[in-house]
Amino acid sequence: MVVEEVRHQAAIAGRVTDVQTGRTVAGAVVAVTAGPAAFADALGLAEISFGPAWASMAERLDRTLTHADGHFHFLDLPDGQYTLVASLPDWGSRYATAQANVVVARGADGRISLALTDLALPATAIAGQVTATDSTPVVLAAVSVQGSGERVYSDGQGRYRLVGLEAGTRTLVVSAQGFQSATQAVQLAQAGAVQTVNVALTRAT
Repeated sequence: MVVEEVRHQAAIAGRVTDVQTGRTVAGAVVAVTAGPAAFADALGLAEISFGPAWASMAERLDRTLTHADGHFHFLDLPDGQYTLVASLPDWGSRYATAQANVVVARGADGRISLALTDLALPATAIAGQVTATDSTPVVLAAVSVQGSGERVYSDGQGRYRLVGLEAGTRTLVVSAQGFQSATQAVQLAQAGAVQTVNVALTRAT
Protein backbone atom coordinates (compact mmCIF):
# COMPACT_ATOMS: atom_id res chain seq x y z
CA MET A 1 0.00 0.00 0.00
CA VAL A 2 1.30 3.45 -0.93
CA VAL A 3 0.51 6.30 1.46
CA GLU A 4 0.53 9.66 -0.28
CA GLU A 5 0.99 12.74 1.87
CA VAL A 6 -1.50 15.51 1.16
CA ARG A 7 -0.11 18.97 1.79
CA HIS A 8 -2.67 21.69 2.23
CA GLN A 9 -1.93 25.29 1.33
CA ALA A 10 -3.43 28.31 3.07
CA ALA A 11 -5.09 30.49 0.43
CA ILE A 12 -6.66 33.25 2.53
CA ALA A 13 -5.76 34.18 6.10
CA GLY A 14 -6.27 37.10 8.42
CA ARG A 15 -7.73 38.34 11.70
CA VAL A 16 -11.06 39.73 12.83
CA THR A 17 -10.92 42.73 15.14
CA ASP A 18 -13.22 45.23 16.81
CA VAL A 19 -13.20 48.58 14.96
CA GLN A 20 -13.60 50.59 18.15
CA THR A 21 -11.00 48.92 20.34
CA GLY A 22 -8.71 47.16 17.88
CA ARG A 23 -8.98 43.99 19.95
CA THR A 24 -9.13 40.62 18.23
CA VAL A 25 -12.50 38.86 18.17
CA ALA A 26 -12.76 35.15 18.91
CA GLY A 27 -15.65 33.04 17.65
CA ALA A 28 -16.57 35.32 14.75
CA VAL A 29 -18.03 33.63 11.68
CA VAL A 30 -16.07 34.30 8.48
CA ALA A 31 -17.97 33.17 5.40
CA VAL A 32 -17.15 33.11 1.70
CA THR A 33 -20.26 34.62 0.12
CA ALA A 34 -19.00 34.73 -3.47
CA GLY A 35 -16.24 33.03 -5.43
CA PRO A 36 -15.26 31.69 -8.85
CA ALA A 37 -17.19 28.95 -10.66
CA ALA A 38 -14.67 26.29 -9.61
CA PHE A 39 -15.34 27.15 -5.96
CA ALA A 40 -19.11 26.92 -6.47
CA ASP A 41 -18.62 23.48 -8.03
CA ALA A 42 -16.54 22.36 -5.02
CA LEU A 43 -19.23 23.62 -2.65
CA GLY A 44 -21.89 21.65 -4.50
CA LEU A 45 -19.89 18.43 -4.22
CA ALA A 46 -19.18 19.04 -0.53
CA GLU A 47 -22.87 19.63 0.21
CA ILE A 48 -23.78 16.34 -1.47
CA SER A 49 -21.01 14.55 0.42
CA PHE A 50 -22.04 15.77 3.89
CA GLY A 51 -25.78 15.60 3.29
CA PRO A 52 -28.18 17.14 5.84
CA ALA A 53 -25.32 17.92 8.27
CA TRP A 54 -23.88 20.47 5.82
CA ALA A 55 -26.24 23.34 6.72
CA SER A 56 -25.40 23.28 10.44
CA MET A 57 -21.62 22.75 10.15
CA ALA A 58 -19.68 25.57 11.80
CA GLU A 59 -16.46 24.74 9.93
CA ARG A 60 -16.68 23.90 6.26
CA LEU A 61 -15.22 24.85 2.88
CA ASP A 62 -16.96 28.23 2.76
CA ARG A 63 -17.20 29.04 6.47
CA THR A 64 -14.92 29.10 9.49
CA LEU A 65 -14.71 30.50 13.03
CA THR A 66 -11.97 32.76 14.34
CA HIS A 67 -9.59 31.34 16.94
CA ALA A 68 -8.88 32.86 20.36
CA ASP A 69 -6.44 35.31 18.75
CA GLY A 70 -8.96 36.36 16.08
CA HIS A 71 -7.14 34.39 13.36
CA PHE A 72 -8.91 32.59 10.49
CA HIS A 73 -7.83 30.86 7.28
CA PHE A 74 -9.18 29.01 4.26
CA LEU A 75 -7.21 26.21 2.57
CA ASP A 76 -6.74 25.00 -1.01
CA LEU A 77 -9.07 27.45 -2.77
CA PRO A 78 -9.25 27.64 -6.57
CA ASP A 79 -7.86 30.79 -8.21
CA GLY A 80 -10.22 33.74 -8.50
CA GLN A 81 -11.86 36.58 -6.59
CA TYR A 82 -13.64 35.89 -3.31
CA THR A 83 -15.91 37.95 -1.07
CA LEU A 84 -15.56 37.38 2.68
CA VAL A 85 -18.07 38.51 5.29
CA ALA A 86 -17.34 38.44 9.03
CA SER A 87 -20.15 38.51 11.58
CA LEU A 88 -21.11 37.72 15.16
CA PRO A 89 -24.60 36.21 14.73
CA ASP A 90 -24.91 35.24 18.40
CA TRP A 91 -24.37 38.87 19.47
CA GLY A 92 -27.60 40.23 18.05
CA SER A 93 -27.26 43.87 16.96
CA ARG A 94 -24.13 44.55 19.03
CA TYR A 95 -21.94 44.34 15.91
CA ALA A 96 -22.46 44.98 12.21
CA THR A 97 -20.77 42.84 9.57
CA ALA A 98 -17.47 43.49 7.78
CA GLN A 99 -16.72 42.60 4.17
CA ALA A 100 -13.59 42.27 2.04
CA ASN A 101 -12.76 41.18 -1.51
CA VAL A 102 -9.71 38.94 -1.90
CA VAL A 103 -7.96 37.46 -4.94
CA VAL A 104 -6.45 33.95 -4.77
CA ALA A 105 -3.72 33.19 -7.33
CA ARG A 106 -0.97 30.64 -7.91
CA GLY A 107 2.58 31.32 -8.96
CA ALA A 108 4.52 29.67 -11.76
CA ASP A 109 5.42 26.84 -9.38
CA GLY A 110 1.75 26.08 -8.78
CA ARG A 111 1.84 27.18 -5.16
CA ILE A 112 -0.81 29.52 -3.79
CA SER A 113 0.31 33.05 -2.97
CA LEU A 114 -1.22 33.59 0.47
CA ALA A 115 -3.78 36.43 0.44
CA LEU A 116 -3.78 38.26 3.77
CA THR A 117 -6.80 40.27 4.79
CA ASP A 118 -8.10 41.58 8.11
CA LEU A 119 -11.76 42.27 8.83
CA ALA A 120 -12.81 44.89 11.39
CA LEU A 121 -16.29 44.52 12.88
CA PRO A 122 -18.07 47.82 13.62
CA ALA A 123 -19.40 47.73 17.17
CA THR A 124 -22.63 49.44 18.16
CA ALA A 125 -21.37 52.07 20.58
CA ILE A 126 -21.88 55.28 22.53
CA ALA A 127 -18.90 57.54 23.15
CA GLY A 128 -18.36 61.05 24.40
CA GLN A 129 -17.13 63.23 27.25
CA VAL A 130 -18.42 63.93 30.75
CA THR A 131 -17.83 67.44 32.01
CA ALA A 132 -19.07 69.77 34.69
CA THR A 133 -21.32 72.63 33.54
CA ASP A 134 -18.19 74.84 33.43
CA SER A 135 -16.67 72.43 30.85
CA THR A 136 -14.16 70.95 33.34
CA PRO A 137 -13.66 67.21 32.58
CA VAL A 138 -15.15 64.86 35.18
CA VAL A 139 -12.79 61.98 35.96
CA LEU A 140 -14.10 58.53 36.96
CA ALA A 141 -17.71 59.31 36.19
CA ALA A 142 -19.72 56.08 35.99
CA VAL A 143 -21.46 55.76 32.61
CA SER A 144 -23.91 52.90 32.24
CA VAL A 145 -26.87 51.74 30.18
CA GLN A 146 -30.07 51.55 32.19
CA GLY A 147 -31.38 48.03 32.64
CA SER A 148 -28.11 46.32 31.72
CA GLY A 149 -24.72 45.57 33.26
CA GLU A 150 -22.82 47.66 30.72
CA ARG A 151 -20.72 50.23 32.55
CA VAL A 152 -17.48 52.17 32.03
CA TYR A 153 -15.69 55.04 33.81
CA SER A 154 -14.52 58.28 32.23
CA ASP A 155 -10.77 58.79 31.85
CA GLY A 156 -8.51 61.72 32.79
CA GLN A 157 -10.11 63.88 30.08
CA GLY A 158 -13.63 62.83 31.02
CA ARG A 159 -13.94 60.66 27.91
CA TYR A 160 -15.76 57.35 27.86
CA ARG A 161 -16.72 54.65 25.36
CA LEU A 162 -19.40 51.96 25.71
CA VAL A 163 -18.88 49.30 23.05
CA GLY A 164 -20.96 46.31 21.91
CA LEU A 165 -24.43 47.62 22.81
CA GLU A 166 -27.74 46.37 21.47
CA ALA A 167 -29.24 48.72 18.90
CA GLY A 168 -32.44 50.60 19.73
CA THR A 169 -33.39 53.33 22.16
CA ARG A 170 -31.10 53.12 25.18
CA THR A 171 -31.00 55.26 28.32
CA LEU A 172 -27.58 56.47 29.40
CA VAL A 173 -27.06 57.02 33.14
CA VAL A 174 -24.11 59.15 34.26
CA SER A 175 -23.07 59.70 37.88
CA ALA A 176 -20.01 61.00 39.72
CA GLN A 177 -19.15 61.87 43.28
CA GLY A 178 -20.04 65.48 44.05
CA PHE A 179 -22.43 65.78 41.08
CA GLN A 180 -26.12 65.24 40.42
CA SER A 181 -26.80 62.16 38.27
CA ALA A 182 -28.03 62.64 34.73
CA THR A 183 -29.91 60.45 32.27
CA GLN A 184 -30.19 60.78 28.51
CA ALA A 185 -32.04 58.78 25.86
CA VAL A 186 -29.87 57.67 22.95
CA GLN A 187 -31.09 56.22 19.66
CA LEU A 188 -28.82 53.58 18.13
CA ALA A 189 -30.50 53.15 14.77
CA GLN A 190 -28.79 49.96 13.62
CA ALA A 191 -26.01 47.50 14.29
CA GLY A 192 -22.66 49.23 14.05
CA ALA A 193 -24.07 52.70 14.74
CA VAL A 194 -21.90 54.98 16.91
CA GLN A 195 -23.48 57.91 18.73
CA THR A 196 -21.51 60.71 20.34
CA VAL A 197 -23.11 61.82 23.59
CA ASN A 198 -21.48 64.51 25.71
CA VAL A 199 -22.93 64.97 29.19
CA ALA A 200 -22.60 68.02 31.44
CA LEU A 201 -23.16 67.27 35.14
CA THR A 202 -24.41 69.79 37.67
CA ARG A 203 -22.46 69.98 40.92
CA ALA A 204 -24.37 68.78 43.97
CA THR A 205 -25.34 71.46 46.51
